[in-house]
Amino acid sequence: MKKASLYLTLAIAMAGVLFFSTKSHTLQNQLALVKEQQDGLVERLNNYEELARLDSILLKGDYNAAIESYSTSINVQKENKMAIPLRIALAEKLLGEKMVEEQKEAQEKPLLDEEVEKVTEYPSETRKYDSINFVLEKTQVQLAQVRQQLKQKSSGEYLKFKSKKGNQLHYVGQVKNGKANGFGIALLDSGSRYEGQWKENERQGEGTFYWPDGEYYVGTYKNDKRSGFGTYYWPNGEKYAGEWKQDKRSGVGSFFASDGDLVAGGEWENDKLVEVNEK
Repeated sequence: MKKASLYLTLAIAMAGVLFFSTKSHTLQNQLALVKEQQDGLVERLNNYEELARLDSILLKGDYNAAIESYSTSINVQKENKMAIPLRIALAEKLLGEKMVEEQKEAQEKPLLDEEVEKVTEYPSETRKYDSINFVLEKTQVQLAQVRQQLKQKSSGEYLKFKSKKGNQLHYVGQVKNGKANGFGIALLDSGSRYEGQWKENERQGEGTFYWPDGEYYVGTYKNDKRSGFGTYYWPNGEKYAGEWKQDKRSGVGSFFASDGDLVAGGEWENDKLVEVNEK
């Protein structure tokens, strides 16, 4: 009887050791997975911050430096290999336009100043002035043709248009019927940028929008507004993941702290949590 009791105790002890050993191994695997995910998020965040720094160079108008920086980072950036070539194309477009405008101004001003002076002093030179004016108009037509050729040679077409909110956009990417349609990148005069899908000059489908203060949104758009499922990130690590409607949190969603812990979750309406999920 005592032996049977002893065997039973040993069996229970061994089962306990086996259980806790298995549990410990499982927890170690989970911790390793969480650490791997965190490392991946940190790497992605560093890549986005570096990309934002390079975009700031482009927005300042230093196009040569921007092209050089993008070209250097393309071998390092794994997350944004698709977007960087379009950024390079956008920088080349803007640089081309700047050079053409500077050349145009350099050619026009001395000739116009000189000929206007001659016409004022010598009325007989009027015909010559008209001739030079015709040459300048012809040059402008040729410059327009050069701009068109630059667009055709790039990996993405270039457009400049205004959003519904009145922001000026510099866009490079897929174009159809003279409008942004398909995948493309746009830099706004506010310092923000968007990369993703477009339809008729509006954000439509999957895309990512970056604000100058470091906040960014990854998710779906409809009619140029955040709609559907998406995740909004704050610079301090906090995030909201859930449903959106008309640029506001609406539907089922959760708010997470910077350490990844769930703060609140449930039903949202117009950016407010109206119904909390019971834990």
